Amino acid sequence: MSKIELYSYFASSCTFRLRIMLNHKGVEYNMKYVNLKAKEHFSEDFSKVNSMNQVPSIRLDGITISQSMAIAEYLEETRPTEPPMLPKEPKIRAIVQEIAEIINSGTQPNQNLGLINRIEELGGVDAKMAWIEKALFRGLKAAEVLVEKYGGKYAVGDDLTIADAFLYPQLYSAAVRFGLDVEKNCPVLYRLYKTLSEHPAVIAASPGQQKDSPDA
Repeated sequence: MSKIELYSYFASSCTFRLRIMLNHKGVEYNMKYVNLKAKEHFSEDFSKVNSMNQVPSIRLDGITISQSMAIAEYLEETRPTEPPMLPKEPKIRAIVQEIAEIINSGTQPNQNLGLINRIEELGGVDAKMAWIEKALFRGLKAAEVLVEKYGGKYAVGDDLTIADAFLYPQLYSAAVRFGLDVEKNCPVLYRLYKTLSEHPAVIAASPGQQKDSPDA
């Protein structure tokens, strides 16, 4: 298989998910850095990679794929782990996918730069932060219900799954990027957050460890 190229921005939680997965799978990949604050994602060259002008995108196996859920599923099918990150048992697999989708489609879009910058333009910083807190905790609390019911060491059972890969970056965004009190509002997820923060795949994938991070 050819070397993978991952188009990434250090602070992108959607790309963070894939860095966790690739690290956990032990898959080698090259980083292609896209500076969102400098609007490099709107460049002519990157538009040819991703017509939505978003990260992540990934080049592998002769194709380019965008959207983190599509990429995650492709990685699991073509570069499986044992135990799998998408469990084979249909009911457990569905719970893992449900948690991931709560984050992917129901939570993370509410913190996209374009949206929150526009809210700040219209209503100021307080309005922006009020929106972020309400929107993020709505999704995280929904995920917490499932983690409390099905979780073990990790989000679903005792093995790392796609649910963890999607949850951790969102919890990191809430706690670190936006300074929200995750421990108070989502104590079950906070315990998971602390556990995952010690996982080698997560540590290596963290924003501060990326070469395009100001903290690198």
